[in-house]
Amino acid sequence: RVRENVEYLDELRALARSLGIEALVSFHCSVSDARRQELMCKALALIYTPADEHFGIVPLEAMAAARAVIAVRSGGPLETVVDGTTGLLCEPTAEHVGRALRECVDDPAKAARMGAAGREHVCARFAAGPFGEHLQHIVDEQLQS
Repeated sequence: RVRENVEYLDELRALARSLGIEALVSFHCSVSDARRQELMCKALALIYTPADEHFGIVPLEAMAAARAVIAVRSGGPLETVVDGTTGLLCEPTAEHVGRALRECVDDPAKAARMGAAGREHVCARFAAGPFGEHLQHIVDEQLQS
């Protein structure tokens, strides 16, 4: 495993201990695809916090599993998450991410609606067929110019 990831995991575990929430938090490292899918299906929403991250597949995987996505308003999620429809985009602060999570916890039906909309969105825009057609359109436009 990457040393930086191990160190960060240690920091997160220590933080959970210091906040007295250690029994409420679980960390799953290097899970199998089947286990990841199982966890995703049990989740109310996915929280995706990398700032200035490239495209990123994780929010698409969550939407494909019909889960709302809470993501920071930068990088890839700006292209994939429809704010207020398939999830919530927020500023990269604990307060803003916490508010977005609270919104989903307080209204699980809304989170479920965003998850369902996310599934429709990912199938319509990012499945192999639609994605390939869009890419072909871009290539055709570039060849014509």
